[in-house]
Amino acid sequence: MTRRSRRLATGAFVFLSAAVAVVGCTVVSTSSTAPDGIPNDASAVEITDVVDGDTVRVRPVTGSSAPWRSADDDASDAEVAVRLIGVDTPEVYPELECGGAEATSAMRTLVAEGDIVWAARDDEERDRYDRVLLYLWADDGTFINLALVASGAGEALRIPPNDRYWPDLQAAEAAARDADAGMWSLCP
Repeated sequence: MTRRSRRLATGAFVFLSAAVAVVGCTVVSTSSTAPDGIPNDASAVEITDVVDGDTVRVRPVTGSSAPWRSADDDASDAEVAVRLIGVDTPEVYPELECGGAEATSAMRTLVAEGDIVWAARDDEERDRYDRVLLYLWADDGTFINLALVASGAGEALRIPPNDRYWPDLQAAEAAARDADAGMWSLCP
């Protein structure tokens, strides 16, 4: 082997070793094991956009399976619109409703573009607008759907069969109403 060939081989080895190390670190940092307080069936997803108070866009995190696709789906890295289950916030589009801007702001306080959150589905996967229906948790265990209702950014919404957390959401709405929190003090 010539000196030039050895240098090329050594360079290729160093490059491949570095690439493997980077990929290995990426997979470790996006582990698909949910932290304490988050359901075991939850998967890690990345927030790509906050659309409004109850809708975000997400994509699956490397090393974590997307909760919205079946095993035969080819769109493993697809970004999707997600409608949060069990919460209904005032709209910002096509017309701004009372509390809509505040609800969107509340969502942006809980999650931001680039955040990794945990997502779990219920019985029905999509709504009539083809949005994926999910529950979301922050890494610290904050149940985002519940936090929105508890803050008064939205009201509890029950659409069976997706009602796994209905009692908690209903209780959070009652407490927010009693406290005149969020939209309950803003909107007639």
